[in-house]
Amino acid sequence: MSSPSGSSIRHPHAQLAISIVLSTAAQVWLKLGSVPGESAGLFDGLHSPWVWLGIFAMIGSLLTWLNALRVVPLSLAFALAGVIHALVPLACWIWLGETISGKRWIGIALVIAGVVVSAKPAMIVEEKL
Repeated sequence: MSSPSGSSIRHPHAQLAISIVLSTAAQVWLKLGSVPGESAGLFDGLHSPWVWLGIFAMIGSLLTWLNALRVVPLSLAFALAGVIHALVPLACWIWLGETISGKRWIGIALVIAGVVVSAKPAMIVEEKL
């Protein structure tokens, strides 16, 4: 499983990072486009440009994920994708003004630590390939 050299946007690790960012952005955009209220119909959100932006971001995330998996071991890609669980709350805090409790901050720190701990050995093994 050799990986292409260089640091272009087409590099599998760049594709993986783009997938993670697009997935995070998609969640925020889908939230922005969600229709509030109990009387909202199932498909009412499809009238929102935010929902469509979120859908296209999800498709972009899927395509870049699939491209990265052609070279990057799934165990490494999946470990790195765990950072989405920290990025979504952080993005909601920054752009949507949602609050993050002290326990959630601890959880975010643990998720990031878990990603580092689980991905580092896989990255070392991949570098040797």
